[in-house]
Formats: sequence, C-alpha cells, structure tokens
Amino acid sequence: MAKKYILLVGVEFNNQGAYLMLRAAAERIREQFGMVPVVEFQNGADLKKRLAGVYPIVPQRFYGLFTRLTKIKALSRVWKRFPWVLPTEIAAVFDGSGFRYGDEWAHQRLDVSAGKLAAWKARGVPVYMLPQAFGPFDKTAEPTLTALRASRQVIARDPESLAHVESIFATGSGTVRLFPDFTAGLAGRFPSQHESHRGGTPIVPNVNIYARAAGPEAKQRYIENLAAIAVDLHERGLKPYGLAHEGRSDLDVLRRVASIVSKTSNIDFEIVEGLNGIELKGLIGTAPLLVSGRYHAVVSALSQGVPTIIHGWSHKYSHVADDFGVPELLCDPLGDASLSTDMIEYILENAELGERIRIAGAEVRSRVEEMWASIESDLASQRGQR
Repeated sequence: MAKKYILLVGVEFNNQGAYLMLRAAAERIREQFGMVPVVEFQNGADLKKRLAGVYPIVPQRFYGLFTRLTKIKALSRVWKRFPWVLPTEIAAVFDGSGFRYGDEWAHQRLDVSAGKLAAWKARGVPVYMLPQAFGPFDKTAEPTLTALRASRQVIARDPESLAHVESIFATGSGTVRLFPDFTAGLAGRFPSQHESHRGGTPIVPNVNIYARAAGPEAKQRYIENLAAIAVDLHERGLKPYGLAHEGRSDLDVLRRVASIVSKTSNIDFEIVEGLNGIELKGLIGTAPLLVSGRYHAVVSALSQGVPTIIHGWSHKYSHVADDFGVPELLCDPLGDASLSTDMIEYILENAELGERIRIAGAEVRSRVEEMWASIESDLASQRGQR
C-alpha cells in the first residue's frame, strides 16, 4: 500500500493561529511533497476538513481493527470508497503544536500528545516538529523529552526556545534546528463581506494578557489602554475597529473596550468576528498598521509589510519582532497607554518602516523555504531506506 499521506498533529480549526499553521503545512504537503495532508479523525467537522483539503485518519482506537479488515481483498476494495486514511498509509508526521511544550501548558496532558509521537516513531514513521516556541521546562521536561526523542528534526522558532530545548536535549546530530514561523509565506484572502473595513486599523486583543494581569487594576488597565488606543487612532483618521482573532474570550475583551469607547468618546467602535485565519490575514493586509496581542496576527501583518504595535506577553513576541527587523515596536500592553499611542506616532513618522519590514520578511520566507527543503530531503532519505 503506497504511503502518500502526511499526518498533521497539533494544529486545529478553532484557534486561528493553529489554523494558519494547518493551512500552511497542508499547502506545502500538496505542492512541494506531492502528498495528501491528513488530520486526526476528531479534529474539526467534515466540512471544515473538505474546505481545507485535508483527509481524516481513522480513529486511533480502531487502528488495529481497520488494518486487519483491509487485508481481506474484498473489503480492501470497499474501503477505498470511504475518505478515511489508515495508519499504514502514513509516510510522515508533522507536529505543529506551537507553544504547547513548555511550562505555560503544564496543565495540559502533554504526556498524551508526546506519547502519540513516540508511537509513530515506533511504527517506523518519521516525525518532524515544525517551528514552534519551546520552554521553559521546569514542570514539563519529561513529556517534552518524549516528544523530542521521537522526532527526526526538532525546529525551534527563536533562539530562546532553541536554548530551552538544548538545555534538556543533548544532541550533536543536528536534529535541533532554528527556523522562523512557517505561516509567513501563506497568502491571505480578503473577506468581501468586510469591504467597509478595508484600510481600517484593527485592534487585536489577547485574553491571555488580561488573564495574566496581576490583579483587578491591571486587568482594567489593559481594557482602558486598548480603548485609549482606539480613540487615538480615531482622532488620527485611521478608522479603528476591533478584530477578534480567536474565540469568545477575545470577543468579550473587545466588547468591554467598545463600551468604554462609546461612553467616553461617543465613537462607534465596530467589532469584526467569525473570520478564519486566511480571511483574517487578508483583512489585516489592507491595514496601515496593526495593534495586536495575538502572535499569528502579528506574523500575518509583518509578513505583509504592515507595521505592528506588538503587545507581547511571552518571549515569542520579542523574537518575532527581531525576525522582522522591528524590535522597537514591542510594547508593554499593561504599561501606560502612552507607550502604545506614542508608537502610533512613531510608525506614522517613519515611512521607511514598511520597506524595512518587507526586506526582513523576504529573508524570513527564504528561511522557511530552506526549512521545508531540509525536511523534504530528510524524508526522501527515510523513504529510500524502506
């Protein structure tokens, strides 16, 4: 049975950052590897899978049963009438877990996801951990090591993540690599139903900033800062609106912001919600600038040359600012609102910023191409040995 499928794990349809990774990897699997992208059976509705061009693998608990049944000649012919993929047809596993392996997610069952990667390695299927933020590992070293040891290539997205990996995973084999976020080259698609927001300035919140703020005063300060930014943008004629990059929690933050803006300034602060990652990127690409606390909204903007006020809350934000040559655009979302509004002025006064970002973006995309070529070459060598 020909192995023509690559399984994508650690990506999904609900979190739009993870969806961008799913679409970027799926596109590459089809166009460069000449294979078919697959996701786990329970990941997303059938319609979403079809729209993304991915197939489902049979539920894990039925692997053995379906493998045995398809050995029966009559049933194997019937089997191919169903759009499910068997584990025996998987040529490789790509893990796009993002910021999953580290102490921020110690409450998750990392042992389960890591154990699945180990099981694929035991089957002889090569595993590749696509660029992601790692660490620290004070609480999560054990499951992380299981995942790292299962992988032929572990790709950190920034130098700090690389250092965290190397602190627990001693290797001289070149298995651990450093490459930037691989969604940078993915094209967006403008959502035609939002033509009125073309050229406006999106404000993208992150409920994690709100949730991690130390106490009620700091939480309220985050909301008020976003409201002050919206008012400042409005006064400059930059048409601010709220853009919910993720789910209900981010939307709740924007509704609080809209309430303050309406009461204090009588500005109609509209909120855009319900877009998928591709549409979000298409809309962001029309903006003169972006204000964002969501990592992949930042990447979507900078990869299209859109200057971004980066509201960072973990090391991955400072490193993406470095990747695109604009470390000065990193801003404390819980500091005084003037930190962000002064940054708006800085962006507007420095016309060369866009060109600087585009030049850095071309280098980021070149590095992403190098990453995929490295994986393709390694996978070809593995397939040649079977």
